[in-house]
Amino acid sequence: MARNSSRKKAPARKSSLMGLILGGRKATGAEAKAREEKARRASKARNSAKRQLDYIGYDAMYKNGIAQVEEGFFSQTVEFSDISYQSARRDAQENIFSVLSSLYNYFNADASVQLSIANTPIPADAIGSKRFFRHVADVDDGLVDEYNRILNDKLREGVSNLERHRYLTYMVGADDVDAATPKLARIRADVCQTLARIRCDARPIDGEERLRAMDAIVRPKKRFEFSWDKLSRFRGLRTKNLIAPNLMDFAPEGRADCFESDGVFGSVLAIRDFGSMLEDYYLANIIDLPIPLVVTLHIQPIAQSDALAMVKRQLDWMDKEIIDEQMAAVKKGYDYSILPPELRYSKEEAEELLDFLRNKNERLFVYTGLVYTYADSLEELDRQVEQVVSVAQGNSLGIVGLDYRQKHALNSMLPLGRNHVNVSRHLTTGQIAMQMPFASQELNQEGGGYYGQSKQSGNLVICNRKRLASPMGFVCGKPGSGKSFSVKREILNTVLAFPEDEVVIFDPAGEYSTLVGSCNGQNIRLAPDSDTSMNPFDLTDVEGKADAAQMAFKIDAFLALSSAMMAEGAEGLPEADKSIITRCVEAAYVQAGDRIPTLEDFYRVLVEQPEREARDIALRYERFVKGALSFFNRQSNVTFKNRVTNVDLHDLSSNMRVFGMLTALEAVRNRMYENFERGVTTWLYIDEVQSLFGHPAIIEYFSKFWAEGRKFNLICTGITQNSTYMLTHESARNMVLNSDFCLLHKQSALDRKSWVDLLTLSDTEAGYIDDSIKAGEGLLVAGGVRVPIMDDFPRGALYDLFNTKPDEIAELKRKAVFEANRRAGSGSRETDGEEDPER
Repeated sequence: MARNSSRKKAPARKSSLMGLILGGRKATGAEAKAREEKARRASKARNSAKRQLDYIGYDAMYKNGIAQVEEGFFSQTVEFSDISYQSARRDAQENIFSVLSSLYNYFNADASVQLSIANTPIPADAIGSKRFFRHVADVDDGLVDEYNRILNDKLREGVSNLERHRYLTYMVGADDVDAATPKLARIRADVCQTLARIRCDARPIDGEERLRAMDAIVRPKKRFEFSWDKLSRFRGLRTKNLIAPNLMDFAPEGRADCFESDGVFGSVLAIRDFGSMLEDYYLANIIDLPIPLVVTLHIQPIAQSDALAMVKRQLDWMDKEIIDEQMAAVKKGYDYSILPPELRYSKEEAEELLDFLRNKNERLFVYTGLVYTYADSLEELDRQVEQVVSVAQGNSLGIVGLDYRQKHALNSMLPLGRNHVNVSRHLTTGQIAMQMPFASQELNQEGGGYYGQSKQSGNLVICNRKRLASPMGFVCGKPGSGKSFSVKREILNTVLAFPEDEVVIFDPAGEYSTLVGSCNGQNIRLAPDSDTSMNPFDLTDVEGKADAAQMAFKIDAFLALSSAMMAEGAEGLPEADKSIITRCVEAAYVQAGDRIPTLEDFYRVLVEQPEREARDIALRYERFVKGALSFFNRQSNVTFKNRVTNVDLHDLSSNMRVFGMLTALEAVRNRMYENFERGVTTWLYIDEVQSLFGHPAIIEYFSKFWAEGRKFNLICTGITQNSTYMLTHESARNMVLNSDFCLLHKQSALDRKSWVDLLTLSDTEAGYIDDSIKAGEGLLVAGGVRVPIMDDFPRGALYDLFNTKPDEIAELKRKAVFEANRRAGSGSRETDGEEDPER
């Protein structure tokens, strides 16, 4: 579990001073002292309780997630997401460290803070039998069953099969819940806002979720069956009744270092000592252990004035010790300037700490670090404890058992904000912030689709793009890197995970038709010999959309269409041409009256204009109005009524392909409006998206389309194998930076450099997309999460559906032809036999 020592790390912080100053925070004020006295009595009564119900360390839980921990104390818990830290660049690490430091410094001395990281095992009965996707009307049940089987097989391959949760709990003093609510709300808003600065999603958990987190600690491996309805049906029943274990033994087989709860054995350990330097991966190495465990840090801020006074008293005591040593040395005839090394080092560290507190925005905290693990037997528990202790020792951490204090320690593990264990030391802001709660990257979002397995743990990578702040995204990779395979798999993910949503694909290579057919979708082939057509003048019939704003967007679309066919489009359309096109688009709608105009109407209006430039524009449009390329000069005869629609463009030339894509984008925009009114999300996949960055007018149109789409539940994915060309455009770079989803497969050296610069990838992250990786491997960027993925997808019906390797597809076609011929020959012989019975 050791980290690569060559990796760049955030600056380590000295921690040896902390052994000098021990003790708890002073209570200030009569009110605070009264609360502390009540808390002391409540804690004593709780630890001596005979019933399991009375032992659990809170008094009341409210539906909104606020808990009355003890009389006069209330707490709330925020769950926050994972982000990429361990593999991030040094400057990114330093920014995360700075944000966490400001988060801890935010809390006042009258608040208590608890950081919890829980590795919870996936239930054994769920491994191998989990239903990832349900049957839907448009997809064959056999394909869905095969997909579920494949994912369950891969679930078994996971190193840990653990779900990781991160909680931040804060407790404040108040007379009652009404007085505590505004205090907790203010803290919650500030905490969530601070964590958002490092792209870490945070949300308060409600009462049921908080009880679930506690139930997983006091009753590990038991099914959580709580509901508020049970409390209303049975008078006198409390929330603790539904999570309290039936049996708790704090001396199983006479041992004092563990306990038993409903047949499961657990042990809580304390972080007692640190090495001379505190590194940012110490805690992560423990969290990464593939065992069920919970790591909890209790952090009690000390008022700055009290902290300064404490350090000054320590310095005064040291000065007195130095004077005594010097006087003794003079009496014995020794050199009085020679001091004992320990005293000299302690003095230097105390002076350094005083400087930190005065001049470097550091504060002092009372710190307690605890690690809890559990197993089905004492033997297995001892092995897990040995693993924790061994990893800790390898990282210069001293972890000890809490003999005869397991009852206090278990209550301290609950996400309630109250520490019941008197094993503490003092740490500064930086020393606490250095203990990063972010370990190996995992991504497992409820309701999402499968994107591969984590390269680090083998666990499934499940991403729900709808949960991202900006679900727009890109999929990029060299030919043969697995890019098309990944996109096809995500399309099926979308169809299965969101049965109400619609999917549209722009297919310049004609490679998605088989997948679309398997989803009962429609293939719209745009070609000179096709009988399908799309009219670029179409407007949506959604009420309130055929207005000036939509006309303005339609004008932008025609500027882009005109730019795509004009030689000077690469330099941008002349202003005179823009004015003429704008005038003629509006005139075409006016002259058409009640019907939708066509390109011929637009052409006719252009010819009627007095300017020479108008006749030049008309001449360039003439080929799309007359002759073989006039199939866009018709009223639309296609709809997007199917859940999956593929716009096949592979029979169009390069110029015509861009024209067709722009026309299809207008059709998708109209459908997007209609779907938005129905509460339906529209998913759009654009292959060879780099072709839309050829001309300034097209770029401007597509950027507006991208920005507008996010407001109308459009989730657009651009797919390209030429990243450098696309990213040379400022608009494209901004689109990437404003999108929270990016799937990068193998990149060429030039493309890799472009992504490293744009996304500020670290050397480690850049290695996940270099030339050495296999097809299907890469880096998934989803919000603040960056996960290295791999995917060895097994052969079968789904593999054949996703596969784009030419040699394997050719082999499949040969087999299909052979099988068809074999069946035809067999059928012919059977017919012959019927016609001539004597044969």
